[in-house]
Amino acid sequence: MNCVVKLPTNPLTATGLSTPWTVTGCDQTVTSTFAECAAVDPATGNIGIYSPLLINEGSTNFIKPAVPTLPNNAVVGCWFGTNGLTTTLSGDSATCTSPGTALGQFAACNAVAFFAATSAVTVPPLGIGRNGVPCYTTRSFQIVDMDQSDNVVTTYLLDPNTLKLAQKTVANALLLPNATDVNNGSDNLLLDLFYRPALGCTAFTAPNLADPNGPPVGALALNEIQAQRMQVYPVAEIPPLDDFVFASAGVPDFYRQVLYRESVFQSPPVQSNTSEESLFYCQNLLNVAAPAFITDLKFLVNKTSPAPAMGKDLFSFLMQRFAASWPALNCNNLIPLTGNNGLPVAGPITANFDGNGVCVSGTFNTPFLVQFLRHHGGPTTEALALSATATTTSTTTSTTTITTTTKTTTTTKTTTTKTTTTKPTRTRATKTKTTTTQAAATSTCAAKYYQCGGINFTGPKCCIASTCTVQNPYYWQCV
Repeated sequence: MNCVVKLPTNPLTATGLSTPWTVTGCDQTVTSTFAECAAVDPATGNIGIYSPLLINEGSTNFIKPAVPTLPNNAVVGCWFGTNGLTTTLSGDSATCTSPGTALGQFAACNAVAFFAATSAVTVPPLGIGRNGVPCYTTRSFQIVDMDQSDNVVTTYLLDPNTLKLAQKTVANALLLPNATDVNNGSDNLLLDLFYRPALGCTAFTAPNLADPNGPPVGALALNEIQAQRMQVYPVAEIPPLDDFVFASAGVPDFYRQVLYRESVFQSPPVQSNTSEESLFYCQNLLNVAAPAFITDLKFLVNKTSPAPAMGKDLFSFLMQRFAASWPALNCNNLIPLTGNNGLPVAGPITANFDGNGVCVSGTFNTPFLVQFLRHHGGPTTEALALSATATTTSTTTSTTTITTTTKTTTTTKTTTTKTTTTKPTRTRATKTKTTTTQAAATSTCAAKYYQCGGINFTGPKCCIASTCTVQNPYYWQCV
């Protein structure tokens, strides 16, 4: 579904923000599109969040949006996401990313000016998670997927009986006591509402300008400001093989990558570095993200899944998300992998599904990940510590499968939902590379971005045209 949002005149003013923005191409009561805006006073750094209400064109079945009180001299930026396939903006959209250049599900208005005005914003520290490392950001490889920094945290209220829509405020919840939350399948929502709480971390929040007396809310803009200031190396930024920056199927467009990155406060890409950027991204998914699922395992199993129809708990949801992202970013061609038996494996992690298409476990495929899991106590220890965790080890393929034992439903899965927190499944044409894949090592030294040391590591311990840098006790990387 291609969702078109029509903006009113002067959409970034208090009047424009509180005028319902209309949507065509998608039904807001079935496959919703979302807007999320932030307003900042450049002098003081005071910042507030406002989510304009998006309604079906011609609809009168909604509660009138609240009129925000904007900070003095406010600079306003807005970001968009959809549970459909694409977002396009029309109407008064001169400061926006589209319709001139579509960026998949993502769009933004006045983003560059907004982020330029945020130097005085006070950003809370990340803190240390229960896993003993700094809390993750939207630029942590542990969080990203095939479409990094897309979509928003915005939640609307929808009455399932009357299909009346409203902004999520305390007052509207009283007016619609049977309403359900309708939210956007976003990395930001996953981070703020699921991953951070599981690790004992706290989201960066700000006052909700639609609900001044209600609780503060998170937002894409807040997450990107925090990540821009606090994310340490390695930093995940939108890669050239993110399909949101494709000009056509499988063809990266440098201008779109620049536009997308600047719209989420990331550094500009270097046009000549396309291959190196892609390899860097995949290498860190392999060497940073995949091992983190093991170190974070006990905090993820049996935690609420963002999308029970896709993964039965948070761990299983992350397994299928990673397994889908690996080939989608062409990592399977950039970094060919083998298992302990020397045979090729499709990726470092395999997601395992039940008969209803729900991911119920993840299999770690590479020798390093299997060894890493066993060094960290292995699945058996986790099973003893978490009585709801069961494991199996395949002796024929030398892989390790983690399965949580929470029962899954056997009812038939419906194809349409009113509330969703997941990105819609998108298929991508299989990409093949005719160029030679970069070798992991020469006879003595490792290539850039490959492993060069760590506990139990037996490979090369020097680097070609780079420096061996400690990422954690088990993984040193040539950078």
